[in-house]
Amino acid sequence: MTIAPAIQSNYPDLNEAQRAAVSHLEGPFLIVAGPGSGKTYSIILRTLNLLLLGKATSREIVLCTFTEKAAYEMRDRMSAAAQKVGYQGDLSELCISTIHGLCNRLLLQHRHRTELGNNYETLDDLTQLLFIFEHFKDIIGEAEANGYLGRWKTKWTAIEGARGYFDKITEELIEPELLVSSNEPFLQRMGTACMAYRKALYDNNRVDFAHLQSIVHSLLSDPEHRSLISRDIRYVLVDEYQDTNDIQEQILSAFNLTHRQSLCCWR
Repeated sequence: MTIAPAIQSNYPDLNEAQRAAVSHLEGPFLIVAGPGSGKTYSIILRTLNLLLLGKATSREIVLCTFTEKAAYEMRDRMSAAAQKVGYQGDLSELCISTIHGLCNRLLLQHRHRTELGNNYETLDDLTQLLFIFEHFKDIIGEAEANGYLGRWKTKWTAIEGARGYFDKITEELIEPELLVSSNEPFLQRMGTACMAYRKALYDNNRVDFAHLQSIVHSLLSDPEHRSLISRDIRYVLVDEYQDTNDIQEQILSAFNLTHRQSLCCWR
């Protein structure tokens, strides 16, 4: 096990599993641990160990978690731990974010490789609902005898319900065209609505959180683009990995396809 002396002296009580996590330097690594077992500190100390040993610079490491609150807390704990071990390097380029945040960062850097125009807008949960409301006629259309899209009785319940399906279709990598060809009338309607929604996003230079991930997933699926996008990222550390959906798991796994990357997951 290779652990920087500054970490060993300041954190002498690390147990065997934590020491194994902190000292792991190369290759994929999965840790299964319960609440309160020190997962987050293991991630933080492993990051500092890589930096102190000169295995990577701060800009070559990405730490992902699943809520903005958790990301903020991790940044604070990283700063405190860095001060404790006497790390003097610049942490300003260390990426600690949600997967959505990572995708947004990558898209800002590589927008020119996509069909998005300049000054595209990312919709949050509220503005996504308002966007569907604004384009309701084109996306959802008129009510049928049994409700909007054959399911919902009011416009707002249709907007909220359809948004959930749109996100799920994108996050689970389902092609809307397959739904349109389904034998189930509701799935046919939903597939058509999803395609109309995506067209409205494209026409208005907008992306939602799921679409943001979809664009990055498409870029990383291309070997040439993947090499260019991931060349400056050597280590990806993921907390609460069990919370990933299909598209997030594939995005994270794509970094491991480039020979220089090390993907480490905690769950």
